[in-house]
Amino acid sequence: MKPYFEQPALAILLLLLPGAVCQQAVFSDGDHDDSLVVSVQETGPSQAELNATVARALNTCQVRQVLGDSHYRLLYTELLSPSTELYPNTKDQGHMFQATVYDYTRGRVIFPKGILPDIFSSNIAEANIQPLPSLEEVTEAARIAGIRSGVSENPRLYMPPYIAHDFPNGTSHRLLHLAINSNRESSQLTYVNMNNGSTQFITVHRAACQAPADSNQASVNTKTPGTADLVISQKGIPLWTFEITRPSSSSGMNGAGIELRNVKYKGKSVLYQASVPILNVEYEDKTTPDLCGPYYRDWQNSEYPLNCPSARDFTPWLRLCKTPATTIVDPPFTDGGDFTGVAVSIEGQEVVLKSQMIAGWYRYTSEWRFDVDGTLRPRWGFGGVLSGSNCVCHVHHHHVYWRLDFDIVSAGNNLVREFNDPPIFPGTNYHNKVYEVRREKDPGHNRHWEVSNTRWGETYALIPGPHDGVADNFGVGDMWALKYHPGEIDDGVGFTSTVEARANIDKFKNGEVVEDQDVVIWYAAHFKHNQGHEQGLEQGHVVGPEIRPLRW
Repeated sequence: MKPYFEQPALAILLLLLPGAVCQQAVFSDGDHDDSLVVSVQETGPSQAELNATVARALNTCQVRQVLGDSHYRLLYTELLSPSTELYPNTKDQGHMFQATVYDYTRGRVIFPKGILPDIFSSNIAEANIQPLPSLEEVTEAARIAGIRSGVSENPRLYMPPYIAHDFPNGTSHRLLHLAINSNRESSQLTYVNMNNGSTQFITVHRAACQAPADSNQASVNTKTPGTADLVISQKGIPLWTFEITRPSSSSGMNGAGIELRNVKYKGKSVLYQASVPILNVEYEDKTTPDLCGPYYRDWQNSEYPLNCPSARDFTPWLRLCKTPATTIVDPPFTDGGDFTGVAVSIEGQEVVLKSQMIAGWYRYTSEWRFDVDGTLRPRWGFGGVLSGSNCVCHVHHHHVYWRLDFDIVSAGNNLVREFNDPPIFPGTNYHNKVYEVRREKDPGHNRHWEVSNTRWGETYALIPGPHDGVADNFGVGDMWALKYHPGEIDDGVGFTSTVEARANIDKFKNGEVVEDQDVVIWYAAHFKHNQGHEQGLEQGHVVGPEIRPLRW
């Protein structure tokens, strides 16, 4: 068995039990009576402890027999939590580990996984799929291509980040796609075959528009673990309690930005889980000669630096900022920063969580704003940099889909109602959602949705944001009310540059009863990005709804 790229020797046994915590960190925005206080406890195994368990698992006879004498690379180690395999009928959380190993000799991926810390509970899955490259694999691809790592030619993973060369027997070769910004008029792209070491170089024209330059900073590997419990208090009274997961460790095939779990306001449940599992792009010009699109399903788990002047580091990936954190969508609209992870800031009566992510030339920001009055404001920002053929200069449409697993007071006994003014049913502004349904926004009827507990009456409203747009054919819809099922975290579509990038939430809409049930709301926002008509470097494109308490 020959590792394609040697992993560091790991001999440490995993002694930290799942759910173990480190010392609590506390920070306040001042010493006045109504100061907001944020308390943090990091939870779960660390990357080093996870790596140690995976290293032991890879050395078991079972895995060694599967790999044989293959050249392979360990791309990722990750935690799978909560595990629907362990708890198929509940929302309980359990820690499982999984490794993603690419076998270059046989053109396949194997997934050893098991229950922490018991490596002997592991099993192995095998598939011919193409996972996202790791940072180490991109570095190796650049070395194979003979690209020097100078600032002017720093290789960047391009879109699509990889392609597969398929063979008649179902196996494939893995080709990584890199960009080198050469000059103002043209750029060089290269495809690197990671199975046989061959390369292909292409020179493309660079479109022109005003957009930020690529800061050429490093991102964080996807699957890097990081979870913490947060408490937001005022006058000694806890207001918000919840768990956050950093984007790199967020759930789903493509990640989900900053992920929230077990969100409670004043001690009562609001959401079990909230995240962005689906993010896609459609280009208006389907025949552009600059190799842009025409479609992309992007990923939301590759963290990129933002600006966060440090007041205190809670953990290596969770920082409290002296001033509000800024990303490419905030003035002065520049790329990169001094911190990678989740930034926390206290802004008036809100505590704000923000992270920036990279997918090719795109920059995305994931943000949650917790108001002391119980309002929760999810936000998603869209930006882009000049890179490769400068696809950011071509008109394209972004679509972002929040998955909001409401548990108003309890998991069951929840009801979704729709409000319209003027009414669409005679004599009432409201109607109940009885069965699973997809709906569109309707500003002409001031449409919003409400989720309430049928036993106790507590209610939250989901109110579309003023810049959230209305779905077109590719965007599909604006709101889905669905019955909760543990396996319906995303639509099962990985990265693609075909029309399959279109969201397929409709496959969960099976006509099931949602009245007085455990319900999940999917909410979509849509944004047209026309960088060629922007004023200067302006990147201020932020969308998102308001989740507001009506009866609490």
